[in-house]
Amino acid sequence: MKGEGGARIATLPNAVGVEGGLPIFKDGIIVGSIGVSGVTSAQDGIIAEAGVKGY
Repeated sequence: MKGEGGARIATLPNAVGVEGGLPIFKDGIIVGSIGVSGVTSAQDGIIAEAGVKGY
């Protein structure tokens, strides 16, 4: 389901969750992802969300 990606990241060893990456879902299945890096984490998150909404 949408929004579950962040919780799964927390269970990975040596992983650090920061804004800027989001899974892309189609019919409830992850079909890809988008990642943005280059400005602050908060701004990366806003840009990534805009990209997913445009999908």
